[in-house]
Amino acid sequence: MDITKTIRLFAGFGMLILAGGVYADGWDPASSAGAIGSIANTRHNMTMDYAGTGTGTGIGFNMDGYRNDYGAICVYCHTPHGANQQIQAPLWNRTVAPDSVYTIYDKPTTLMRTMSTPGPTSLTCLSCHDGTIAIDSVLNMPGSGRNPMDNSENTSVGTSNINFLDQWRAGGNIGPPPGVHATLGPDLGVGAGPNSCARCHLGSIIGTKGELEPFTAFMIGTDLRNDHPVGVLYPETYTPAADFNEPNVKLPGNMAFFDTNGNNRADTDEVRLYDSGEGYEVECASCHDPHGVPSGGSGTNTRFSPSFLRVNNGIGASHDGNSGITSNGPSALCLTCHTK
Repeated sequence: MDITKTIRLFAGFGMLILAGGVYADGWDPASSAGAIGSIANTRHNMTMDYAGTGTGTGIGFNMDGYRNDYGAICVYCHTPHGANQQIQAPLWNRTVAPDSVYTIYDKPTTLMRTMSTPGPTSLTCLSCHDGTIAIDSVLNMPGSGRNPMDNSENTSVGTSNINFLDQWRAGGNIGPPPGVHATLGPDLGVGAGPNSCARCHLGSIIGTKGELEPFTAFMIGTDLRNDHPVGVLYPETYTPAADFNEPNVKLPGNMAFFDTNGNNRADTDEVRLYDSGEGYEVECASCHDPHGVPSGGSGTNTRFSPSFLRVNNGIGASHDGNSGITSNGPSALCLTCHTK
């Protein structure tokens, strides 16, 4: 593992490598996404374009040149009808790569725990963040937009059917040129192709609204050995030697979670473990909520968004732009599971 990948080892716990330095716990004060009110004001709103028009580079920055603008936030992940039946995820509307495409830890040298392939609540996140699937690769496009003479459909597993996605523009809607549907980008943006978000979001291109934010920390790739393990089996017994805390609510066949407020419900700001048939496992959604998590603080900035973490890992008012953000304490997310 080289030094760059080592630095990124705990990216899942909020260490983001950004141009100009490292922001601990994922806080990015330069983000154009305000994270105020709802997912509509976060980076997971794929209809939003903060960049404006590029100048002096010959590269068009408008996101409409790289993804279909479906005009609805939720549809990039969810659909009320025609959901993906290949994965156990709520009304899932995206193409999902099979777990066999991922390289996982082959030795339990990190946590001495049993490892398996990513579960559904990791595959959903990886369907964008592994950099192999177009960010607009949905199964069921909203409204009209498909060519009525072409009944082809997108695939529910693996590579996107680009011809299917092109039909959105063929129906008179806003979309990129035929065949151009951007992926987020490969691991850290290394070797990014022309049809990836990494083409511009590497922190080196300036648009009319300033530098395009670097997305390299979000580009995980298909080799998962340099990130926090997913598909790692959580202990079933808890002793001082186990080195793990026991979740206080367990729902076999579903999930276990740390019920910090005692309401017996898995709230968005509570870490959880998922049971997809092999026991309780750590997955991407154990620590991250893609919709954003309320900060619990007061003020105008009422949502805690860094890396979409469930628990504030130490960010407080001492950081720029943190009005209304309340810290859970240093390493609070890590210490939810780990006894150190």
